[in-house]
Amino acid sequence: MRCAVYIRVSTDKEEQKTSLQNQRSLFYEYLEKQGWDVFDFYVDVESGTTGKRENLQRLIQDAKERKFDVIAAKELSRLARNGGLSYQIRDTAMEKRIHIVTLDNAINTLEGKGEMFGLYAWMYEQESQRTSNRIKAALNSKARKGEFKGSVPPYGYRLISGKLVLAEDDTPNNVIRIFRMYLEGKGFDAIARTLTREGCPTPAQVIGKKNAGLYWQGTSIKKILTNPHYVGDLVQGRQTTVSVTSKVREEIPREKQIVTENAHQAIITREDFEAVQQYMEGRKRQQAKPKAKKHLFTNYLFCADCGKALWYVHYRKGYVCGNYYKHGKHVCSQHSVKEKELIGDILADIRNMTETLNENEVVGRLEVKTLQARKQAEKQLHTLQRRIEKLKEQKTGLIRLLASGTIDETEYKEATESGNAELCCLQEKFKSFQSLQASNSTGESIIRLKIELKQFMKLEELTSEMVHRFIEKIEVQADGSVNIHYKFTATAFLTA
Repeated sequence: MRCAVYIRVSTDKEEQKTSLQNQRSLFYEYLEKQGWDVFDFYVDVESGTTGKRENLQRLIQDAKERKFDVIAAKELSRLARNGGLSYQIRDTAMEKRIHIVTLDNAINTLEGKGEMFGLYAWMYEQESQRTSNRIKAALNSKARKGEFKGSVPPYGYRLISGKLVLAEDDTPNNVIRIFRMYLEGKGFDAIARTLTREGCPTPAQVIGKKNAGLYWQGTSIKKILTNPHYVGDLVQGRQTTVSVTSKVREEIPREKQIVTENAHQAIITREDFEAVQQYMEGRKRQQAKPKAKKHLFTNYLFCADCGKALWYVHYRKGYVCGNYYKHGKHVCSQHSVKEKELIGDILADIRNMTETLNENEVVGRLEVKTLQARKQAEKQLHTLQRRIEKLKEQKTGLIRLLASGTIDETEYKEATESGNAELCCLQEKFKSFQSLQASNSTGESIIRLKIELKQFMKLEELTSEMVHRFIEKIEVQADGSVNIHYKFTATAFLTA
């Protein structure tokens, strides 16, 4: 019996880390007693009300692929404190004939104990909702006393004993400059480019966010320009979640927000703040326009240097690097290419290939490569079969080694992950071999391709369907030359 073990705690606090270790110990004893094989440990440090947990989603995906026979958790609340999510897990398990067992013995489908599943799912969700309501009430009480209830202060401020104070760096001056530049007529992205070029720290960098980007974004500028905290007022409770099981946030009417006027030192005058809001509303009405047209090579053109997608620029009648267009020349160069010229290059390529695709030399070369690939795939299949048997033997002994202390948890996890990764890789190769065996001869494939190409060549222009069918991606060099990767050949055609 292959067992997937799910372990979860809500936070990474020290006492919660101890709980993780305790849960592992319980499962080692339980699995040894049951004589089950450990397929994998799925560990999350996240609230049980959300389904956006990396390892829970991995567990659900593995369940859909029937990689194990039973899911084990300490109790149902570890899997989910969300009724809808609980039922999703249960339904997936039922569909794939996978059992669910909890160590508190409330749920054990192996023994027919599943009829109370709905009751426990409802009970745990209600418990989370009550906890959420208590936390919201406590935070609102602090807000009414003039305390900042968030954990991250607005850009330009620091949080000391629940109060906002001006930061002792250049960030307050950056806020002043952002408001001034906007009133001078610069847009969100233009302001962002200016701050990026000058090396000003972004909001994410200031708070030490792990995945903080290097560049300012227009969305960050807009957020600062609309934040009422900068006039010295503490305005809280502007949004709330719809329920404990949903991350969707809804706006709270102004009259129901918690406002404490002159709660901290202002960075922006009220007059300037109101002027920005009025100016922003006016520009929004002026800029209202239909949804931007999707151009022929949208999602196919990429910068050869930075890897970002190219954007269509109407007045250029072509494409430029999105990184350059948004952040400026200190980030990347234009990498510009005209749409009309690119269409001509691709049509010429396809016409040339249509004329030469059935030549004996080309067909023979491809058939030799195909034969070599088939022989290699056969060898890989035999290797796969031998390795599967070896992995089964190793898996049987690993849990015993872990229980006896011969190996530690890290070594066990590394061994199982390594084995699973290797197995997954070999399975992919096995699928490729099966596909190759089932396919027709290379010559027949080339003839079909030629017929298909000729059908498209009856058209006088390059259509979006042709781009979708024949092109994988197009890389644009700094000098404007392009490297076109076609779906039907391993060779990329370089055109000027």
